[in-house]
Amino acid sequence: MNRALAVVLLAIAITSISSFAQPPTTAPVDFASQIKPILSAQCINCHHSQALFGNLNLENRRRAFARRPQGPAIVPGEPDKSPLYVVLTLPPRQTPKAMPPTGHRIPKEQVELIRQWIKEGAKWPNGQAGVIRPLVTQKPPGS
Repeated sequence: MNRALAVVLLAIAITSISSFAQPPTTAPVDFASQIKPILSAQCINCHHSQALFGNLNLENRRRAFARRPQGPAIVPGEPDKSPLYVVLTLPPRQTPKAMPPTGHRIPKEQVELIRQWIKEGAKWPNGQAGVIRPLVTQKPPGS
């Protein structure tokens, strides 16, 4: 009987220890609150229907996932095969494909969020939550 009790206690101890050894689960990356602000601030002004650099339009889900001659920009589940992520990791000034091409680099934490979002399946909502609008600059009068 003592041996059976020892086996049961050992099993409980192992189960308890293994649950502590697992890394804490984090909430999935949310497009509307985490990814959309990055794309709005860093990408949309060069990647929309009126400025289609790299044949990439980030105004909404349909356009972001549209077929492009050079292949998809976002490959859900595979950040290392997603140019949207890869170009953010390239060293600046060493390759013309590094993004953004000028100005400040996107902080590593934000690049990591994009990587994680793509790894999680790149869920991009339809409707208003998934729409990104470029900043509109006013033309000077008479131009």
